[in-house]
Amino acid sequence: MTSTGVANQGHPGVSFYDDPGRYRGILSWVLTSDHKRVGILYLILVVTFFFTAVVLGFFMRLQMIAPGGAIMEPQTYNALFTLHGIVMIFLVVIPAIPTVFGNFFLPLQIGARDVAFPRINLLSWWLYLSGAAIVVTSVFTGGGPPDTGWTFYAPYSLRTTVNVPLAVFGVFILGMSSILTGINFVTTTHRLRAPGMTWRRLPLFVWAIYSTSWVQILVTPVIGITMVLIVLERFFGVGVFDPAKGGDPLLYQHLFWIYSHPATYIMILPAMGIVSDVIPVFARKKIFGYMAIALSGMAIAAVGSLVWGHHMFVSGQSDLADILFSLLTFLVAVPSAIKVFNWVATLHKGSITVEPPLLFCLSFIFLFSIGGLTGLIQGALAPNVHLHDTYCIPGHFHNVIFGGMGF
Repeated sequence: MTSTGVANQGHPGVSFYDDPGRYRGILSWVLTSDHKRVGILYLILVVTFFFTAVVLGFFMRLQMIAPGGAIMEPQTYNALFTLHGIVMIFLVVIPAIPTVFGNFFLPLQIGARDVAFPRINLLSWWLYLSGAAIVVTSVFTGGGPPDTGWTFYAPYSLRTTVNVPLAVFGVFILGMSSILTGINFVTTTHRLRAPGMTWRRLPLFVWAIYSTSWVQILVTPVIGITMVLIVLERFFGVGVFDPAKGGDPLLYQHLFWIYSHPATYIMILPAMGIVSDVIPVFARKKIFGYMAIALSGMAIAAVGSLVWGHHMFVSGQSDLADILFSLLTFLVAVPSAIKVFNWVATLHKGSITVEPPLLFCLSFIFLFSIGGLTGLIQGALAPNVHLHDTYCIPGHFHNVIFGGMGF
């Protein structure tokens, strides 16, 4: 399959790879390979799951309006907490910007007719839908909804009687969707750029999606394998994580966070790409430090994949490991700070037009900076011992992810 990089021609809603007369009605949507339609399909599902998770979060906060069992039992609260995390992380914030805006805009911004593998793009949407359906099914089957927290920490996830295997299998399917999407975007960026669209001319949003896609490809298989091991241990007692069978629960934490910390950059890097494209428009000047922003995204993706151990400072890992992971945590803050500096420098002496998109971007910078600075505090060894498992951790996370990606 080759492409000359010419933009879509003919019917605006039909992919170059589609047969316009092949399907009608709803089938023309759910069987389409047009990148714009696939992006809209993702948008519909992501928004639906977002409001579902908001409702779950609302009931969690309502439970905390008074001490004790105000409206639900502890088991029910744990189930709501788990489902809120699974839905928000795996069904909303990880796929939202890459699958919706990446699918819709990336080919347009590089002058391609479509993504490199249109049918695999549709397959990734179906896998996303299937994984979501499996997670939802786990709520109503087996011993009830999973109550382990979205992290599925062993050995509790191995011993609880609720329906953990189906939920983790759903996460495995969602991981497959994420990997295919990443492969598609990396290949599209490499092979389908229009003539003259060199790396130094790529829109910064494309750079952000490109660096995000590499993270998806390289680290998502780790969470997939880990989820499979949970299922195998539940059904066949293979004893990888259960200490009663000679397993190591710390191994589970390492495998989980090897994926789940880089996953936070899957969530935030595309949002940084959007901000990098929006701010120059409303400052009415070129972006300050184009290559610095582009390469800092790649640096965040690379170094951010090496800092998972800062989630485990109090787990009993060696002092040397703690020191190295703390150092790497501080290093990964440098490229993030470069981006913030360049965004503010772009606004300096610009002919600023204050419109809603710019206000959202300014809110992003403010809230993300709070999240980033609290992350540095948590990345320091001494404070982390006291802050671990307190509300400082979700406070930091929500400032970065919802204050960042959400805005």
